[in-house]
Amino acid sequence: MSQSRLARLAATVAAVSVLSGVAVTAMAETGAAARAQTLIDVNPLLSGHDIRVRATDSGLRLEGAVVDTAERRLAVALTALVAASAEIDNALTLDADLPRDPGALFREDEDATTAARLRQTLRWQRDTAALDVALEVNRGEVRLNGDVGTTATKDRVAALAATTEGVDAVFNYMSVDPANIVQIRERQAELEQVQRPDAWITRRLRRLLQFDTTVNAHSIEVEAREGTAILSGAVTSSAERKVAEDLASNMPGVRDLDSRLVIERPR
Repeated sequence: MSQSRLARLAATVAAVSVLSGVAVTAMAETGAAARAQTLIDVNPLLSGHDIRVRATDSGLRLEGAVVDTAERRLAVALTALVAASAEIDNALTLDADLPRDPGALFREDEDATTAARLRQTLRWQRDTAALDVALEVNRGEVRLNGDVGTTATKDRVAALAATTEGVDAVFNYMSVDPANIVQIRERQAELEQVQRPDAWITRRLRRLLQFDTTVNAHSIEVEAREGTAILSGAVTSSAERKVAEDLASNMPGVRDLDSRLVIERPR
């Protein structure tokens, strides 16, 4: 092969490599723009604004309007989480009004997260774990459907829902039929046979306390030892202590409760 043909071939390979690199970079920045857009669209402060994230030749560009510099800095910080080394061109203006409502994606994300919290709560309590509860969450309103055996069980599900983070209202359409009691108890007995390691109990009980809006989970320490749930720390009332203790004693796998919670009134 002649030297001239070799030179042309080398030039072609180099050009293809450059174009491939540009294409890969463009795809990466397009993906980063989509991820940044999602972060902004599910953020409680920014979702109500019309903010757009675009991929440009030099990186990512933020367009739209926000209320003040705090929101503008927030938008940049969220974009930087996924921008890697891409340059961020902040073209956001500061002439927006406070949005009346959050964006649609934020609301859908909140409702889906609330529904997951409630499903986990029901699954991690002995008296509700065996139930087949259908639930929907729309703008913080929970609708409960399904069949239970007693009115007390129906009320118990509604009470757990009412104190779950993200729930604003509960509509309880569950049906009560005593004929369901035997089947539910059989299912409960099956679940009781499942062995729950201490680590399983500890992690889920911590999360349950975080889900409950009537408990300050940050002030309560949780530990499980050989099936005994140990609660320590401070609460502000006997009612808060009872909620924490009830959640712990009703956790699958817990055979005993050692509550060392003390009441400390706010000063």
